[in-house]
Amino acid sequence: MEQSAARRGPIFAEGASGRSRPRSLIAAISEIQELAVVEKLGTPLPEHLILLDRSFAYTEVGVHSVVVDGLINMLGVPMGLGVMGSLMPIFGDPDPSLFDQAFAQLIGITYGVGYAVMIGHNLGSCYIGKVCKRAIQDIYQSMIVANIIKVILLSVFFNFMYQILTPEHVQEGFQMLWPLLRGVMSDQMAVEVQDWVISMREVMIPSATVVILVTIATLCVPYVYFVIGGREAAEEKRRNRLYDVC
Repeated sequence: MEQSAARRGPIFAEGASGRSRPRSLIAAISEIQELAVVEKLGTPLPEHLILLDRSFAYTEVGVHSVVVDGLINMLGVPMGLGVMGSLMPIFGDPDPSLFDQAFAQLIGITYGVGYAVMIGHNLGSCYIGKVCKRAIQDIYQSMIVANIIKVILLSVFFNFMYQILTPEHVQEGFQMLWPLLRGVMSDQMAVEVQDWVISMREVMIPSATVVILVTIATLCVPYVYFVIGGREAAEEKRRNRLYDVC
């Protein structure tokens, strides 16, 4: 009896009140994979196994990824486009190569794309049964909602920066900050910095477009994995039932 109670199974053996909530993507993926193993072996799990706190935990995982991705997009995408437009150097080279330009652009978008690929690749084969599907949908749907909000906020931000980075506004800003900047830069350097800030204005609208396109692609990646992986998981479950795998 004691040995049986001490054994840990693949499903939340600690009980509803003692379960630790998945705070990272790795923990959430591992937990869903455990549930998927049970489903594939022919044991249907009740949908109410995913309690409200669990559902919120999966939602937090999806939202957290988008928040981090949004911050990286906000800085990385304009910088990447600036490098591609020869508006700013990379690795100290004012005339970056094609590789450098591609690398600079990837800095701003790789996190979100990589996150989506990781979710799709690891959870696509788990998209089976009511419990696993609900857990995955909690993560994926929270990513969709958060990405919509991210696109709206970044579009507003980039359009705002486009309106702000005019020669008049930049010059006024430098005049206000000049008492503080005078000790760290010369007059010539101040003029060059103002010219650079004004030149970055032209990448703001394209940055909003890039964020929208990359976000759409990012959300499509897991969906494709779920469709393909769900079919393969259903076939695996059918074979396990046919040959009575246990």
